[in-house]
Amino acid sequence: MRDNLAERLLAKVMGWTPEDVTRERPILQAMAAYKYDEYHQFSPGMRFVESLALWLDQFKVAAQKRVAYDFVKTRLVFISAAELGHLVSMAYPDFVRPHLLRQLAREKGICAWHVGKVAGSTAFKIRQRQCLFLGLSDGARTDIFRRYNNDAVTHEQVLLSHEISPGRVPKLIDELNKDLVPLFGGTVPPEECRFRTIVLLDDFSASGISYLRREEDGNYKGKIWAFHAEITDPTKPASQLVDLSRTQILVILYVGTDQARRHLEKQLEELWKPLRIDYRVILVHTLDSGICLAPGCQDSMEPLLEGYYDREIEDEHTRKGGKDLKFGFAGCGLPVVLSHNTPNNSIYLLWAEKNALRALFPRVQRHRKQA
Repeated sequence: MRDNLAERLLAKVMGWTPEDVTRERPILQAMAAYKYDEYHQFSPGMRFVESLALWLDQFKVAAQKRVAYDFVKTRLVFISAAELGHLVSMAYPDFVRPHLLRQLAREKGICAWHVGKVAGSTAFKIRQRQCLFLGLSDGARTDIFRRYNNDAVTHEQVLLSHEISPGRVPKLIDELNKDLVPLFGGTVPPEECRFRTIVLLDDFSASGISYLRREEDGNYKGKIWAFHAEITDPTKPASQLVDLSRTQILVILYVGTDQARRHLEKQLEELWKPLRIDYRVILVHTLDSGICLAPGCQDSMEPLLEGYYDREIEDEHTRKGGKDLKFGFAGCGLPVVLSHNTPNNSIYLLWAEKNALRALFPRVQRHRKQA
């Protein structure tokens, strides 16, 4: 009954004829059932079609409503929980493991194509155990990552956060030593009882700015900077986890843009290269830049983004992107929604709620203005 009412409301908002309803209903029902109804931030009882109807109703003229509806129907990118879970499952076997195999093959002078020879060696088992996986946020899905890879990665190698408590450090080293003893056939050399590869995991980035950026005063900010400060300061317990002369940093994002990759690679070069630490930025799935909207692109959505913008949605945190939010944080212009939340890098009409603005997929903000 509620679905029928939502469909009737949508038909009224759009001014559809019975023929229009007959044509659009199967499409809407498929979109809702397959993905969009699973969005976590809908209010209790709210579902996609009802949210769509109320969202479209805020546009003042029929032509604008048609543009917005067509945008949702043909250009919206919704990444479901199942799809993200699949990307998490790919991260180690399809990206980290091949990287470790190639790296070890180079060191041992073995042809990289002899995968079985490298993978079956004790040296690879040692190198695999010398990996430490750290979540950059709760979006890293470290629980799923651990379950998918429990045959290759131990429980002690995967931590929820990159912020490692001082008391956890000796336990990590002790567990590493215990697992390496049988592989070395006895006492483990002290230099080997360190993590050789640190993997920083997260679900999504469009700009990379929240991970690492340089402020106007020249100081770095961001999660990766905080981690860098911990492991490069010999007075900090976390520095005991690594031998910086032999450590590699991998930043792995399950979904990301080329814009985020370029930003992180540039910033990481400034951060790690002076220390001669190798680093890589790996995107499990790269969003095609062709999906993005940009100012002056003659896109049919641009007049709506300009006409309904409310500067009240901006704050001190969003201004760090260097632009207003018409095309999302840092001007990324994404049409992307994640099942658990909508990135603020997406166009604001999808997620922003302020004054007369109504969101299609309401966003839970990490930072909120003080009242």
